[in-house]
Amino acid sequence: MTSTRSPTNGVNRKALIQWCMSSQLFSEALFTEAITRIYKEEAEEAEAAEAAARTLLAAEVEEINTALSPLSLQLRSCMDQQTGARLWALVNVTADKPFASATPYSATELGVLKALVELVFTSADGNYAVDLHTAIRAACSTTAAGTPLLATKKEAQEFLNRVNRDGWLGSGPHGECVIGSRALIELQSYLTDGFGDYARFCSLCNEMATCGSVCAQCDQSVHPFCADQILKSVGRLSCPKCHQSMADALKFGPGEDGVPHNIIDVSAKQQEAQEDGSVDLSDDS
Repeated sequence: MTSTRSPTNGVNRKALIQWCMSSQLFSEALFTEAITRIYKEEAEEAEAAEAAARTLLAAEVEEINTALSPLSLQLRSCMDQQTGARLWALVNVTADKPFASATPYSATELGVLKALVELVFTSADGNYAVDLHTAIRAACSTTAAGTPLLATKKEAQEFLNRVNRDGWLGSGPHGECVIGSRALIELQSYLTDGFGDYARFCSLCNEMATCGSVCAQCDQSVHPFCADQILKSVGRLSCPKCHQSMADALKFGPGEDGVPHNIIDVSAKQQEAQEDGSVDLSDDS
C-alpha cells in the first residue's frame, strides 16, 4: 500500500511528542484533539482532520514509541474501570527504575510514594484502598533505618494532594486512598512482579482490576465497565471464563465489602486440587 503520509509528519510528530511530555497523563479524547490540532493544516477541512485523528492515533503511538525508545520512554494506556474511557501516559520503561517518571518529587517523597502504592495495593481486605488516616500515618512513619519520612500530618496531606493531582494515587467515594491511573499504567509490571499474589485482572479485557466483581464459581474478576458491557450484550451478568451467572458475585474496590486475597488464593488452590484429583479437600467432619 502506498503511503499518503505528509513529508511534514516528522515535524508534526515532534510537536505531538512535546505535547505528550508536557501533558504527562491525558485522556484519549484529549490525545485525539491534540492530533487533530497538530495535523489540521494537512487536512482540506476540519472534518477531514478529525477523521484523520482517529485513523492516525494507533499509528502515531507506534511511531512515537519508536522515536522515544532510545530514551527508555513509551506511551502506554489503561482503561478507566468505571467509565471505559482510555487514559494515556508517557512512562519510563527502565526495569530497575519503576518510579523514574515521578521526577518532581524528592528522594524522600519517592520513598513515601512507593510505600503508599504498596500499602494500598496489598490492602488486607482486597479493596485496593486504605482510609485517609492510615495513608497519612504511613506517610509520617519511619524507615527501617529509623529515618522519618514526612515530618507532619499537614505535610503528608499536602503530599497526598500532589500525588492525587499527578494521577499516582486517587480518592475513593468516601475519601479513601486508592491506586491512581498513572500508577496502573506505569507500575503494572512492578506491582505484578513484586506483589503478584495481590494482582487481579479483568477476564473480559485482561487489564489490571482494582475494583469490580469476583465470580463466586471460578474467582475471575470483571471491571464495573466490563460488567456493564456484558449485561448490555447478553442481558445478564455472566462470567467471561466459566459463563456462570455472577448474580452473587463478590464486590471489591473502595467502599465495597472486599474480597480478601487469601480467600481467592485458597479457593483457587482448592479448585485446582479438585480438578486434578491430587488432594482430597472435602470436609470429613
